[in-house]
Amino acid sequence: MQNITGVRVVSAAAVVAAVVFGARGLVGTIWLASWDLPNGLLLAATALAGLAAAVVLVAAVRARDRRALAFAVSVLAFALLWPAPGWATEVLLVVAQGALVAFGVLTVRNEESVQRAFGWVVTVAASLWFVAALLSNTALILATPQEALGIVLAVPGLLQTVAYLAATVLVAVPLLRPVGRGANALRVSAEVR
Repeated sequence: MQNITGVRVVSAAAVVAAVVFGARGLVGTIWLASWDLPNGLLLAATALAGLAAAVVLVAAVRARDRRALAFAVSVLAFALLWPAPGWATEVLLVVAQGALVAFGVLTVRNEESVQRAFGWVVTVAASLWFVAALLSNTALILATPQEALGIVLAVPGLLQTVAYLAATVLVAVPLLRPVGRGANALRVSAEVR
């Protein structure tokens, strides 16, 4: 019983981290530019997600779970972006993106059906996030027309959101299994008329 509770706690921590960083991808996009979120709120959410990532990291190391370890490294590296010096932010961003790609690849290799499909979403979105972030830091951005600049700069954030929210579904599986079993038991016990 305690092991099941521990898995659910780690899963809940992973969900918190993934949701926070999925939402962080939308902050600053052209669609949310009019909402100026306070820096204190963003830092508090990042710190909470960082603590949740640390919980997942410790559990992944103890369980020797490479998939959970890749996810934990991704969210922990992303959490460390805000206090890091300027040169380290690029390195941490690449680590976060690469670890998220690894999480997606490990999911595709080891899971089946719906989880495999979400693994593909994570892998593709995180890979495209890396490429889009890389291209937004090159001279190609200068060739972009002024009218489209906001949309082009929003693409990495949107891809980050897609990748982390798809990862949220994958790390939430231990939390969703009891709900699925309960729904299945209700369906089986219901009278069909």
